[in-house]
Amino acid sequence: MRTAPLGGTACARHDERVHTDRRRTPRTALTLQCTLHRRVGSAIEAETVDIGPGGMCVSCTRPLAADEVVRFDLPLPRAERVDGRARVLRQEGHNRYALRFEQLMEPALEQLRALAA
Repeated sequence: MRTAPLGGTACARHDERVHTDRRRTPRTALTLQCTLHRRVGSAIEAETVDIGPGGMCVSCTRPLAADEVVRFDLPLPRAERVDGRARVLRQEGHNRYALRFEQLMEPALEQLRALAA
């Protein structure tokens, strides 16, 4: 049987852990159009909420599954573009998903670092 510490509840302490920032790289609040592609099915139109060299948070109307790997196409300001693969880490509220970039090439990482700076 689990008991809550004095002065708090087990739920409150659990919520504090759930909402901590898990990022290892900086992110910048930035809204950009983004297209996600599954192995099968039509493209998913999304919009970034924030972005950095390690990943991005996106908003989209179609559901994404935790641990799903998608390809993304992300037009950047100044006519640049980044594309690659990202893994869905978790849902962060209604229609918002945290994605971690996977195996991006160094030029793409440099573009994202500059964007997040």
